[in-house]
Amino acid sequence: MNNTDSTSFQSILAGVKRLREQGGEAEEDFHNSKPRVTVREAEHSKPLRRNEVINSFNQQRLTNHGDDATAPTEAPVRISSIGKSVLVNTSQKANPLLNHLKNTNWRYVSSTGGNKIYYDYLIRNRSVLFLTLTYHKLYNEYIFRRIVPLQRSNDNILIFVVDDKNSEDILTEITKMCMFKGFTLLVAFSFEQAAKYIEYLNR
Repeated sequence: MNNTDSTSFQSILAGVKRLREQGGEAEEDFHNSKPRVTVREAEHSKPLRRNEVINSFNQQRLTNHGDDATAPTEAPVRISSIGKSVLVNTSQKANPLLNHLKNTNWRYVSSTGGNKIYYDYLIRNRSVLFLTLTYHKLYNEYIFRRIVPLQRSNDNILIFVVDDKNSEDILTEITKMCMFKGFTLLVAFSFEQAAKYIEYLNR
């Protein structure tokens, strides 16, 4: 043991140190090389296509393939919520309801020649009659005559404005009539509310 060549031992230590240094450089190069590989893989990955479906709800997104990533998406096409015009019988010209009919399109029509108009309002091919409680008290046969030409269809509507007191019995009578004549009854307590019904039906 005492005859060991110290020079040889030092050379061994130097060699070990040299190997460790080389190993450290290799490890450093290995770690430094990983991000570069990731970048190259990302650069060569297949770009996503425009409007590619990304989930089961059919949601879509835009990518930066040939586009600016900050570019705004196209605005959706908006469809007007206003329906086609409501046809108003000229017999309704004095109706206060028309003063509240502001959020829908409407125009007057009248009977011409042999073309008799039986509705007060025509909303999307549905005939609508209008009646107030006070008028029905004065002319209780009026609404029955108006219903007869339209009762062949089951898609008609009666707008009934309660503008007076003691309406319970009459309202029961009107409800029964609508049930047996194929009319939908809409009860309003003001002309403004009646106008809202027409606007809603024309959406």
